[in-house]
Amino acid sequence: MEEWTLISSGSPDWLAYVFTFNFLLFVFCKWRYHQQFYSFLRIIDTPLYFSSYAEKPIYQQGFFLLSILFSFINISVFVGFYLSEYHDVIFDLRLFWSVFLGITGVVIARQFAVIILEYLFEIQAFVQQYQFRVTTYLFRLSILMFIGLILYQYTFVFSPYFFNGFFLIVLLFYGFYHLLVIKQLFGSINQGGLYFILYLCTLKLSPWILLINGLKLSL
Repeated sequence: MEEWTLISSGSPDWLAYVFTFNFLLFVFCKWRYHQQFYSFLRIIDTPLYFSSYAEKPIYQQGFFLLSILFSFINISVFVGFYLSEYHDVIFDLRLFWSVFLGITGVVIARQFAVIILEYLFEIQAFVQQYQFRVTTYLFRLSILMFIGLILYQYTFVFSPYFFNGFFLIVLLFYGFYHLLVIKQLFGSINQGGLYFILYLCTLKLSPWILLINGLKLSL
């Protein structure tokens, strides 16, 4: 007589809690900031959206503070999967918190550098527009990332090609969004703005490379 065998999915409980928290965070953004959320989703109205919400600093906008938290959590899970997939690192709760705190620290340190640069070159309005647009596009990318991470964890975990393709798509969209922001703001770039763009081109990726290499060495 055949016996039923329960096959464990192998997914850690803490990761399910992380996904659940991020989903509830997304739902809360939709409920609490209803008008801004739907304005954000109307990609065809992007210029109107930027003109309506970009005047106020990001740190004074609750919707964008929560969207940044949502993005950081997704990026932390994504980096954890990347390290476990390509560098034989065990993706556990300790690694997740290490990546999350590392990303938060890098962003805070880089924000101080941006504040110094914007006052040094007198490009406060330009930098505010740039950061607002980058944050907007990062939130859109993180929504796609959230869906892909759930599919990878619970559906395509046995496929060796899914994460490779997913990783490539994320990198392509990340690069495309930054080029799109520069194109949108190209007409308003002065000499100070040009120096700021050169700073981004030379230093934007290096902190992330150092962070990932540091995590690989410490784990």
